Amino acid sequence: MTEEEKRNYFCHTHTNLFSQSKCHHCYRGMCHTCLHQNHTICPDCRRTQFLTGDQYKNQKEISYILSIGIGVALSFHIYQCYTISDIYTSFKFLESLLYVLIGTLTAISAYYMYSEVTIIREVSKIPFIGGKLALLLILISLIIGIPLLYLLYKIAIFLKYRMFS
Repeated sequence: MTEEEKRNYFCHTHTNLFSQSKCHHCYRGMCHTCLHQNHTICPDCRRTQFLTGDQYKNQKEISYILSIGIGVALSFHIYQCYTISDIYTSFKFLESLLYVLIGTLTAISAYYMYSEVTIIREVSKIPFIGGKLALLLILISLIIGIPLLYLLYKIAIFLKYRMFS
């Protein structure tokens, strides 16, 4: 029997069993045991598509940051609709809405970024001025927009993993 016939008629994972179906991702044969676990994707493809710890953490952080940012921006827009009667006559509301969205995304990204960074904790341990210096570092990084760059970095890592795997 040739290798091509083996690929067509036998399971890729369990080479001694006949294939019952094909994987929807790699189109290799799957036996009844593989179909029992998942009827569309073979065990190898499931392992490669499963998010590891860091990838899952990145996805979770991105989803939390974006959902909180969009939620705050939406609440601010609802607040604007109730307080300003002619809100849609000029597009000034978009500018303030954009500021709120960027500010919220920056603040939430800063929370996740500073939970990973140890330099703030180390600076705050300096006697007498450590706490004030740590606060100054946080404020300067917020003004410069480093947490927003951190969010963009996390999104880029997540998209890179999704596109090239």
